[in-house]
Amino acid sequence: MRTYSPHFYLAFFLLLNIFNFIDRNLLIAFAPQIKSDFNLTNVEWGLLTGVYFLFFYSVFGIFMGVLGDKFNRMKIAAAGVFLWSLMTALTGVAKSFAHLIIARALIGVGESALTPNSISMLSDVYNQNKRGTASAIYYLGIPLGVGLAMLIAAYFGPMFGWRAVFISLGIIGVGLAIITYFLTEPIRGQLDNPSQSNEKAMSIREIISLTKSTLYNSKSLTLIIIGSIFLHIPLGAGNFEVLWAVNERGFTSSEYNSLFGIFFIIGGSIGAVMGGVLSDKLSYLFKGGVMSFLTISYLLLIPLTISYRFVDPNTFIFYFTLFFISLNVTFFYGPVFGSVQALTPVKVRSTMVAIFILGVNIVGMGVGSFFTGFLVDFVFNNSSAPYTFSLITVGATGIIAIICFYIAGFSYSKDSELAKKN
Repeated sequence: MRTYSPHFYLAFFLLLNIFNFIDRNLLIAFAPQIKSDFNLTNVEWGLLTGVYFLFFYSVFGIFMGVLGDKFNRMKIAAAGVFLWSLMTALTGVAKSFAHLIIARALIGVGESALTPNSISMLSDVYNQNKRGTASAIYYLGIPLGVGLAMLIAAYFGPMFGWRAVFISLGIIGVGLAIITYFLTEPIRGQLDNPSQSNEKAMSIREIISLTKSTLYNSKSLTLIIIGSIFLHIPLGAGNFEVLWAVNERGFTSSEYNSLFGIFFIIGGSIGAVMGGVLSDKLSYLFKGGVMSFLTISYLLLIPLTISYRFVDPNTFIFYFTLFFISLNVTFFYGPVFGSVQALTPVKVRSTMVAIFILGVNIVGMGVGSFFTGFLVDFVFNNSSAPYTFSLITVGATGIIAIICFYIAGFSYSKDSELAKKN
């Protein structure tokens, strides 16, 4: 059986994750055009970019995670890449709002296969003290993918139209799916408990039972998932970012896509790497380990992220705070995903990551996206800046996340030792 270096797996999964987030965020990058072409309300836009995508993405993520803990994770990931790429291409030929909903839902099904299985496979090729960094590099897919989606919309949208862009990227993704299918899966659990790699595979019932008992017995894991849910509510509100900039800050769609794309690639990449590397290197300095590190970091970032919504876009402060907005979005991925892996037994890591994704997407981003649209249309609709007030209101939920991370630190060490015994 041919094997690859850990860095090859990481680089390839990063590439897939970049395409994952390009395809996911193209719709948001083309928000003014698509919202206008289909005559959508803000609530409909929130449902399309949030609930209709995230429900299928999150629910099927559990199914993909369980399958990944029982069958070949690489083949499952390949099938997911093929499906979401095909549906991205079909989005480009959508003729109605219903067509958009169907394509968006099936993109969610396809994308649900990637992260649970990729993160699980990365834990098989990187030791525990390097998983925060590996997870952070994998999640460079967010700033690079989102940023490239914005830049693609800014530069190729005016030249070819949004439909041609969707079709082209979908075709490229199908090619990547074929390559993925023929790659070798790493040996499961080889760096945690090598003897387990020769054990008989668990049944689906056993996988579900061990997952449930892990959640029940690990207070810190449960708090990390709850905290991450509240941290994702403001991220769901980000589906209205371009609409906010165009309607209330005087940007054109292409101007803001270009600006945000560049800043998000730079700031988001720095945030993802910095969060993973610093959590691996500095967590031992704090009694609560990685969770205390994350708590302190977000207390420092909050004032900068709030001020971004109010400062004049013609000032240096606007660009300064935009950089930290970009950094803030990705900073937690390395520490959080590294922690979820450390707190979860080897045998159910794909399933646990899928449960994490279910919570942060349906309850987190889904609520954030829908609630922002609701606030814009029905609560702040008569105010001078409905998008600004809605985004600030939804963003305040991130405070609850900080509290959860802080409390999780008290039992983190004990719970991580418990996970190693299962």
